[in-house]
Amino acid sequence: MDNKPDLKAEFDFRDLLRKPHKLFGYSYIFFVVILSVLGISYVQNLTSIGKNTVPPMVVIDSSSFVQDIPFQTARSLPPIDVMTVATPTPELVDKGKELFRTNCASCHGDDGQGDGPTAGTLNPKPRNFHSLGAWKNGSKVSQIFKTLQEGIPGSAMAGFSYMPPLERFALIHYVRSFSAGQPTDVQAELQGLETTYQLSKGSNTSGQIPVKKAARIIEIEAAADVATVAGIAGSIERQVKSAGLQVFERVARDRKRIFTGLLFKSGSSLQSVDQLIRIVAAEPTQLGFRAEVVRLSASEWTALYQFLIELKARRGSQ
Repeated sequence: MDNKPDLKAEFDFRDLLRKPHKLFGYSYIFFVVILSVLGISYVQNLTSIGKNTVPPMVVIDSSSFVQDIPFQTARSLPPIDVMTVATPTPELVDKGKELFRTNCASCHGDDGQGDGPTAGTLNPKPRNFHSLGAWKNGSKVSQIFKTLQEGIPGSAMAGFSYMPPLERFALIHYVRSFSAGQPTDVQAELQGLETTYQLSKGSNTSGQIPVKKAARIIEIEAAADVATVAGIAGSIERQVKSAGLQVFERVARDRKRIFTGLLFKSGSSLQSVDQLIRIVAAEPTQLGFRAEVVRLSASEWTALYQFLIELKARRGSQ
């Protein structure tokens, strides 16, 4: 009887409630190992997107897409019969294919699926011509002609008004050939196209050159005047501080702009103080003056006028 085990001391459940790690201590280690293995497996199987390692693509707003105008010689566009060219022919479709590759493939892709080299930078995306739905102006001949004539504001789709009408119709027929089931124009719609754009009368297209080239030509032509203005501006520093010069220095914001506007553009307009006041007061900041110039007194205006007249005379003697 004395050797009977002390069961109460070995299984003291009240003590286990106070210290549960005595029973479950090793199980904690088991669960930690299992969770660690699952976590490592999860991380190793994450994709690039899940790991957030794919750099975001910045979509350029097409409303800010800037493209210089092409060089174009002056020419007369021959008249066309809308009722005739509105019907596709193999010759027109083949011509349209050539025009498409030259003018449209960079955005719309060679196959017209809207996947051209520049498509990824445009918002909204270029149209997929294999889809008939959601055309901005519609996919009838008359509707696509309107798009080619005027472009689509708010997108990279510019107008093709410089292109001869016959070429535009050729392009229209090729674009429509990408998808079957295209809607057809009724005679009234084609007649409305003729009424709007007067295609049967032909037109004269003025020549044009790229803006950058035109700006360069203007810059070259104005080089002599720019040098003269710079010389006048530099000579002021060597002049005696007259009353007119003091007024000028107080109200001048952009000296070169003032000289260009008053001594070049106005020419012989500086005939009196009143004439000077009217010119400057109309747009002081545009001419290069500070806004406070309009508050000059009569004597200050006179002094400023005499100073500018002397500069003008000095320019004429150079």
